[in-house]
Amino acid sequence: MQIAVAQLNLTVGALDANARRLLEAHQLACRAGARVTLTPELSLTGFPPQDLLLRRAFLNDCVQHLQALAAQVDQGVLLVGFPEVDGGQCYNAVALLRRSKVRQIYRKRILCADDKRYFKKGEATSSVVFSEGGTRFVVLCGDDLVKPGPVKAALAAGAQCGLVADARAYQIDDESAYPAWLSVRAKMLGLPLIVAQHVGGQDTQVFMGASMAVASSGVCAQRWPAWHEALALVRVKRGEPEARSNQAQESGEYHVYQALVTAMHDYVQKNGFPGVVMGLSGGVDSALVLALAVDALGARRVQTFMLPSPYTSAMSLEDAEAMAQELGVAHHSIALTPLMAAATKTLTPWLDGAPHALTAQNLQARLRALLLMGLSNQHNWLLLATGNKSEAAVGYSTLYGDMAGGFAPLKDVTKAWVYRLARYRNTLGRIIPERILTRAPSAELAYGQTDQDALPPYETLDVIIEGYVERGEDAAALLEQGVSRKHLKETLHLLAVSEYKRRQAVPGPCITARAFGDDWRYPMTSKWRESLDESVAGKKKAEKKAKKGE
Repeated sequence: MQIAVAQLNLTVGALDANARRLLEAHQLACRAGARVTLTPELSLTGFPPQDLLLRRAFLNDCVQHLQALAAQVDQGVLLVGFPEVDGGQCYNAVALLRRSKVRQIYRKRILCADDKRYFKKGEATSSVVFSEGGTRFVVLCGDDLVKPGPVKAALAAGAQCGLVADARAYQIDDESAYPAWLSVRAKMLGLPLIVAQHVGGQDTQVFMGASMAVASSGVCAQRWPAWHEALALVRVKRGEPEARSNQAQESGEYHVYQALVTAMHDYVQKNGFPGVVMGLSGGVDSALVLALAVDALGARRVQTFMLPSPYTSAMSLEDAEAMAQELGVAHHSIALTPLMAAATKTLTPWLDGAPHALTAQNLQARLRALLLMGLSNQHNWLLLATGNKSEAAVGYSTLYGDMAGGFAPLKDVTKAWVYRLARYRNTLGRIIPERILTRAPSAELAYGQTDQDALPPYETLDVIIEGYVERGEDAAALLEQGVSRKHLKETLHLLAVSEYKRRQAVPGPCITARAFGDDWRYPMTSKWRESLDESVAGKKKAEKKAKKGE
């Protein structure tokens, strides 16, 4: 028999549209010979619905739409994820629709931290094992694979294959890490698994798709395309999925780039913006954002503005214009100098003399934001912020200046990855001028300024960010990796004192295990600082104790 996996780009809260798409996918699957159609976790609501789940009216709408959807399922089995309310409790559930009714409901039993805000875990008695085409299937949901309990109960009931409704947000390296993890789980549990994943962007999360079928041996039988919708068919014999050739392996840069393109496209499209506007500076960050915007939306929906000051170099002007022409986007220039002069003159009586260097630099950034936000308001264009994660970590940005905007594509992208992605994009067609990739990074807010005048070298800074922020390593571990004590102390101080800026930052796609925002919850007011000496001493003491224990 055949199972269909509906890998769909659904929209949170679009209950009518989501239900219609689920039904269309099931009907198409049935016409292709499938007996069961599996859809992702909370497929009816879109994922993640977040605090919509706290609204009784929303939950009632979900039930009504599920019942209406069930009434139209007149052949085969359709598995739909939805929030079930029973006895005043809400469950992350999967409904089995067959012969025009909701026949069974499975409640997710293993809840992640975010699930626990909204859902009560399902009881062992909520297991759903059903027969179709001579095979006994068990319905599972996402994190149910983390612990053996749900699967053991299903095996005891004679299950031969697991159908998993999942919703795994993309993180760097997931293209290889997740298949490896799923293969280990299938082999450990002794159960073949067919997994349906979401695809597409939803606010700060992005889903890659790449749904899978894994044999009980742990061998990947099939894996469907990443970053695209798919209605895939897998033939099952005695519970085991039939093996077919897998998709070609793509590079890590490909997947990260596609994640950012997908996130931007869906944020713009699902929120109804006609297009985007951005400041094009001639630097690598804005160059990469422009490339992403054009690949996501097309050149006609992208507007770029150069806002030169007396400190803007001829090289920046030339490279920005050259890239805009290469991509065919509308490119404009508005001189900033008159506004700078007017602002300085207006403020001078209150500055006790000439503005300080930092005051003057921040005025420029904020005046640029003033103009770009005015254009955004006038035309309903979404303003793209072009800052990256390395800058955000150490506060190398201006509140209400270059931090202004509606979406920040590079929010979770370090400077090292900015260069990797820019070079990757040029392998698909050289659009970013070589000088942008080789010149020293500069905000050009003062004559001769470079980023490294105020920051550790980006190569060092990014090692610290990836270690301390993303992997949670302590200072001792970073010192052992060769990070200088001076640069580490400086970076940790800047990281701590810049929290208030990050709290006001523009949203953007999360692609690492520790993105600034929901994944990073440090107080804005805190006097604690990690002591490098104590960290090293503590590690040595722990190692000595462990050695003694051996």
